[in-house]
Amino acid sequence: MDAERSSKTGDYERHYPSFLKLCLLNLGRLACLALILGPQFGQADQQTTATHPLPVANQGGHSRAPAQVFKSLLPQIKEKTKVPVFLPSDLPQPIGKAKNSVAGDLQTDKYEISLYYELGIGDAGFAAFFTGQADAKYRPEELPNVKEVKLARGAKGFFRPVSCGGSCAPANLWWMEGGVLYQIQLKLSPTTSELDQETGIIAVANSAITAGPR
Repeated sequence: MDAERSSKTGDYERHYPSFLKLCLLNLGRLACLALILGPQFGQADQQTTATHPLPVANQGGHSRAPAQVFKSLLPQIKEKTKVPVFLPSDLPQPIGKAKNSVAGDLQTDKYEISLYYELGIGDAGFAAFFTGQADAKYRPEELPNVKEVKLARGAKGFFRPVSCGGSCAPANLWWMEGGVLYQIQLKLSPTTSELDQETGIIAVANSAITAGPR
């Protein structure tokens, strides 16, 4: 019996160094493979987190028509204001799902339009805001935390992304046209990248600018 145990012990001692060498060799191969494939895995992760422009909802029926949500208000607005009205044909999602439009402060030198997903629930139902004001008391480049951006037809815009404190303020874009200060607000998720916010709100402004006054 002792001889048998001694024989088995000898077998383990003979095979163990070979087994250890094999393990170390395989670990070395895995480490090399990780080093080779590591950059590719990094690139794949970067592609996964890359920004994606906000999808645009065309509500206008054709390229120059204002989005459907504005149409019921246009006669009322144009009756009360002398300011050229710039409204987009296309709205990004989720703004394109807003079905309610409300005219705000309508004056000879000013108009305001708010879009809502649902009325009667305050800011929770708010989607977007559009305004034009002649003889504004400030210029957009004087505003804090804005970034200059290029708009259609050589217009110069000033963009401010969503900002959150106690609550979140919408993304904003301002530009001047014929002495009138125009502003667009879009209620976007704070998790939307700043680049996607900028791309989306510029597309809305360009849609309004290229269509011309309504």
